[in-house]
Amino acid sequence: MNRLLSCFGVLGLIVGLSTQPASASDPQTIGELHPPVVASLGDQKITVFFLKNNLKGQVRGVHVPGAEIFYAPMNAVNPSLNYVWKVEDEQIASVFFFERKFPERAGKSMFVLTKHKVLDEHFEGDSYSVLELPLFKDGDHLALQFFRGDPPDPELQNCLDGINRENGVEVVCAYKDAASIKKRLADLDAKTIANSKLQQDRQRSPKTKDDVTSVACPSPNFSTFLSAFSERAEVQKAFVQQPLKMVTTVAGDPEPEMQKSSLSGDQLKFPIIPDVAKRETQGLTLTVKEEQGDHAVAILQKPDTDYVFEYRFVRGQCWQLEEVMDYSL
Repeated sequence: MNRLLSCFGVLGLIVGLSTQPASASDPQTIGELHPPVVASLGDQKITVFFLKNNLKGQVRGVHVPGAEIFYAPMNAVNPSLNYVWKVEDEQIASVFFFERKFPERAGKSMFVLTKHKVLDEHFEGDSYSVLELPLFKDGDHLALQFFRGDPPDPELQNCLDGINRENGVEVVCAYKDAASIKKRLADLDAKTIANSKLQQDRQRSPKTKDDVTSVACPSPNFSTFLSAFSERAEVQKAFVQQPLKMVTTVAGDPEPEMQKSSLSGDQLKFPIIPDVAKRETQGLTLTVKEEQGDHAVAILQKPDTDYVFEYRFVRGQCWQLEEVMDYSL
């Protein structure tokens, strides 16, 4: 309902741009958090709107975001208004674009740098966070989406800039403008490409006896197997059923829906489960949810967020991953 009201509010705002301003006694429910931005991919363009909810705080019993992002195609025969994602922070400090080169995540995205005031017993200042919204072609149209599959870079989230009130030390956020964030993204992209090439070189090298034994069944005990499976990509490649069943949560009307697919061969991207170092960096936890006979389920999640993946295994001569469930909303 909130999203529907927001859509009507956006349409009203767009129409209202050509009318007289509202009087002080007639407050607008929808405002502008940031001026509209034109996004393009090739010769296709869309206009992106950042619309503030001026009635936030007056609604009780339900969470209302501070603002929401919508886009509309430019010069479309059949105009449409499309919801993208919410904005929780008080201010949009910058909107910019960056194109990744790494093949598995190649493409152009719009990045929204948000900012809000922080004042508590420990810190006084500002907090900056980055929201990535990939651009993609949906048939003959350009679209903007929020993708939940990859957790955001932790260094670009809740980056503090101000004073530590406990010791009076100045805290400086290294990523509070478009230039510094683009450099960080470029460095990460280059590092990922270099690591990928190194991994490909290793895979092309002749296998030794040690390589063969390294893909032996790690253990009939599921917890021990899961530890080895999550740490070593070669174990994952050896003990994933093909085709691998994938179930993903997608937006639906009125409720989210589960979309099923199957992946095999080059469609499978490893590692399917990140290793412990990456999990710790990104604040993820991997636990055994249940184990019954020849079936077991592991769950990967980020506490206090909607990032939740389930990995379902079956046991034959060894445990094998047969299905991945993405419950992220």
